[in-house]
Amino acid sequence: NFKLIANIKDFSTKMQNAHREMTKFAKKTEKMGRNLSRNVTAPLAGIATLSVMACDKQANAIAQVEAGLASTGNQVGITSEKLQKMASDLQKKSLFGDEEILKNATAQLLTFTNITGEQFSKTQQAALDLATRLDGDLKSASIQLGKALNDPIANLSALSRSGIQFSKDQKETIKKLWEAGRAADAQNLILKELSKQYGGSAEAAAKAGAGGIKQLTMSLGDLSEQFGK
Repeated sequence: NFKLIANIKDFSTKMQNAHREMTKFAKKTEKMGRNLSRNVTAPLAGIATLSVMACDKQANAIAQVEAGLASTGNQVGITSEKLQKMASDLQKKSLFGDEEILKNATAQLLTFTNITGEQFSKTQQAALDLATRLDGDLKSASIQLGKALNDPIANLSALSRSGIQFSKDQKETIKKLWEAGRAADAQNLILKELSKQYGGSAEAAAKAGAGGIKQLTMSLGDLSEQFGK
């Protein structure tokens, strides 16, 4: 009997020790679970926040474009969807993101209602090239070009501040075309000279140096916007 009692006590002690070890293991497992949850959830929450912010930035840029279309009665003759596609295409050949193009080029140029259709598209490209070559901001370049193309007679000379020069004959031709109601022809002459002096600047920057990294960053930004949406 004494031996049986001793065995029972020994078994009980082992069970108590096993219970303590299991309790310790359970606590460690619970702590590991909490840490794993925090380490996984926190980064995901951060990514989600950044994605929503990126989506919001894009949405605000589109909203400004659509407000411009509405306030001008879509004088430009191009839908919001097509303007967004233009911005996306321009992003692929420049260092400017599509949301920046929409906000600082597209929306700004929409206020100049004499610039429409094909000339509008060319002016956006010219603004990117000018801002890139002169290492300036896109908004200022867009407004400067917008003023000149919207009323060349009054504002063409203002382009000289950016080093854009027109000969006396060119100025006279532009004036005659404008006064004859041939606005598109006058604008094309200006845009042709702009292309001659600054054309290709934006695309060259996108291909040089760290341009490829910038392009990758913008592509990841587009993906982030989709996550945010």
